[in-house]
Amino acid sequence: MDAVVLQLPTDGLLGSLAQAATVMATLLLVMMLVALGYYAYKQTRGGGVEWPEDKENASATDGVSKGDSDDEWDYY
Repeated sequence: MDAVVLQLPTDGLLGSLAQAATVMATLLLVMMLVALGYYAYKQTRGGGVEWPEDKENASATDGVSKGDSDDEWDYY
């Protein structure tokens, strides 16, 4: 029994588009891996996401002021 080999045309416009798509997909994958590495590096070095609750010097109001009784909003 002979094995059937599936081949795409590598000449002409279709072949050029397929090669361009392959190159773009490879570049996109590399950029995503670099971004993931950068994010992981920032997280391990302490420069990543900071939550407001985790700040030591966060004040109780944190820049929020209470409105008057006739205001539309309770807090600003």
